[in-house]
Order: sequence, then structure tokens, then C-alpha cells
Amino acid sequence: NYLLEEEEVDFICGMYYVYTSKFPIFTLTYCLLISKLSDNECIGKLSWWPRPQAWAGSGLDVGFWSERCESWFQTRLENIQQGVSHRRNSS
Repeated sequence: NYLLEEEEVDFICGMYYVYTSKFPIFTLTYCLLISKLSDNECIGKLSWWPRPQAWAGSGLDVGFWSERCESWFQTRLENIQQGVSHRRNSS
């Protein structure tokens, strides 16, 4: 069994780091805090797709790729392409 390295998972999920002067980040749907620089500044990780930890235990984590999973994926992809969806935190 090959387990992906953390950097590989980050790449697949479209992960990147962001600096924000607002803490906590309430304007984003998700934000994983990486480091708090001060009371009003932090660095977070955002991604276009959920990381395995976010997927695990969700309502879509049924042990196989279901029709519901595919529907969620297609809707998310379409929303990203149309600018409706935004990057999310990686948790």
C-alpha cells in the first residue's frame, strides 16, 4: 500500500497558503489556521477540494464513489468554473 505524502495530497487538493489580516477568518467557508502571527493576523491553508480529513466522516464518505459523490463533485466543479464557489479551508 502506497500512502500519499502530505505534499502530494496538498497538490491534488489545490492547496495553498494565504496571509490574512483578519483573524479568525469568518468570511471563508473553511480556513485551517497554520500560524497566528498576532491577534489580527494569521496564515491559513486554503484548497479548492476537500482534504482526506474533511471527507472522512462526512455524509459523502460511504466507502465508495456513489452517485451522490459524483453529483457533489460535478456541482462543485461547475460552481468553481462559474466563479460561484471559492477556495475553502483544508480541514
